[in-house]
Amino acid sequence: MEHTIRTDSLKRQLEQTTGNNYACCYQCGKCTAGCPAGGFMDNPPARIMRLVQAGYVEEAMQSDSLWYCIGCMTCTARCPQNMEIAGTMDAVREMALKSGIVSSDKAKKLVTAFHTSFLNTVRKSGRLQELALVNSYKLRTRTFLQDAGAGLKMMKQGKINPVTAFTSKETVEHKEEIEKIFQIAEGSSHSAAPKRKPVKRTFKADEPVRITSGMTIGYYPGCSLSGTAKDYDISIRKMCDRLGIRLHEIEDWNCCGASSAHATNHKLSVLLPARNQALADQQGLDYVLAPCAACLNRQVTARKALMESAELREELKSAMGRETELKSRFIGVMQLLEGMGAEEIKKRVTHPLKELPLACYYGCLLVRPFDAMGYDDPENPTKMEEIVEAIGAKPVDWAYKVECCGAGLTMAQQEMIEDLTHKIAKNATNNGAGAFVVACPLCHTNLDMRQAGMRKRYNDVGEMPVYYISDLVAMACGASPEEVALDKHFVPATGMVRNL
Repeated sequence: MEHTIRTDSLKRQLEQTTGNNYACCYQCGKCTAGCPAGGFMDNPPARIMRLVQAGYVEEAMQSDSLWYCIGCMTCTARCPQNMEIAGTMDAVREMALKSGIVSSDKAKKLVTAFHTSFLNTVRKSGRLQELALVNSYKLRTRTFLQDAGAGLKMMKQGKINPVTAFTSKETVEHKEEIEKIFQIAEGSSHSAAPKRKPVKRTFKADEPVRITSGMTIGYYPGCSLSGTAKDYDISIRKMCDRLGIRLHEIEDWNCCGASSAHATNHKLSVLLPARNQALADQQGLDYVLAPCAACLNRQVTARKALMESAELREELKSAMGRETELKSRFIGVMQLLEGMGAEEIKKRVTHPLKELPLACYYGCLLVRPFDAMGYDDPENPTKMEEIVEAIGAKPVDWAYKVECCGAGLTMAQQEMIEDLTHKIAKNATNNGAGAFVVACPLCHTNLDMRQAGMRKRYNDVGEMPVYYISDLVAMACGASPEEVALDKHFVPATGMVRNL
C-alpha cells in the first residue's frame, strides 16, 4: 500500500510539472517513431509515457532511456494529443537524480558527469569555461584520450587558449546573483505548469521582426561563441558589419544553462536565462541577437515562462533585487536575416555563390517548440532556403533538415552522434548537396568536428564542408573566406567557395 501511495504521489508530481493529463495518451507511437535516439533506448518515449500513465514511475526513473534523450522536442512537437513528452523525460530524469533511483547503465554515468561538470563551472564563474568543463568531465569519466586530437587542433586554431582559460577574468561580475539562482533552484519544486489539453495544433508564423541597416541591436554571444565556436562569433560580426547592423553585447551576461540545466533542474533552466532577460530589459535593448540555437531556445522559453508565472518573476526578483519588464526580445540569426528581407540582402550581394548546392540544416532547436519559437514551420521550414537563394546559392530538397544531430551530448554519447550525423549526411548527399549550411554551433560541431569519425565508421559519404549561414551571407556581400574564419573549420571549407 505504501508503494502505491508513493507512486501515485510521483505521478501527480509529474502531472503538475508538465501540465499533462497522462490519461490522454492513447499510445499511437508517433513520439517513438520520430525519436532520433529511440533505437538506443530500452524504454523509448511512448513506453515511458505508458509507464507513467500506469503508475510505474519508479520503473520509468530506472530507464536507460533518460540518458539517451537528446532534448530535441520532436516527440512533443508531433504528439497529436498535445502532450509534453520531452518535458516528461526531463522531469523523470530530475526525479531520478534527486531520489537516487536511477539506471546503472554506463550512459548514465557519462551524461551525468557532463551535466555536473557543466553546471559546476557555471555556478563558479557564471559562464561556461569550456576547458574547465572538459577537464572535469575527463577526470570524472577517465576518458582522457577522447578528442585529444580535436583539442590540439582547436588550440592551434586559437579556439582554445590554455593560458587565458586559467588566467582570464571571463566571469560574471555579480556572481552572487548566480549563486542565489542556484540556491533557489535547489530549494524549490517545479512551478505548476499550465494544464495541457488535446487540441488540433496548427503552425502560424509570428510576424517578422523589422531590421534595417544602421540599427543597433543587443548581442548575446553565449559561452560557446567565446570559445570553441569563436569562428561563428567572427562570422556573425562580419556579416552584421556587411549588412550595416551594429551589435551591443549585453553587459554582464551569464550562461543560459543550455542542455544541462533543463536536463537536470527545470527551475534552474528558467532562472539562468531569465537573468539575461532582466539585464537586456534594464539596458534598454529591443532586440537581442542570440546566434546559438540552444541559447535562443532557452531564452525564448524562459521569457514565455516568466510571462505565465508570477512565482518565477518573484524568484527572479529575489535573486537580482529588481523587477523585469520582459520587453526585450531574443532573436536568432535567421530571424535577423528575415527581418532585413531577402530582397534587401540581394541588393548587397557582390559575389553571388553561383548555384552552390547546399543542404539547409535547421536541426531541432531553431523551430521547436513552435508555440514558443514561432519562427518557421517545425516540420518543413523554408526561410533559410529563401536567404540561400537570395545570395545566389542553390538549396537542395531533402528529408532530414529538422532531424536532431545529437545536440549537446557530443562528448557523452559520441557513438550516437556519429550514427545520427551519418543518416543526415547520407540523405543530404543522396539529394545532391555538396555542403551543409547551419545556424547553430552545436549543429556545426556535430556535423563538422565529428565528421571524420563518422566517415571512418561508415565510409560511404565524402567530405562535406559545413558553413554557418553568416559565413555565406558575409562572403556573398564581399568578405573573404579568411575574414569569416573558414580556416578554423575541421572539414576544409575554403576551396569550395574560393573561386565562386
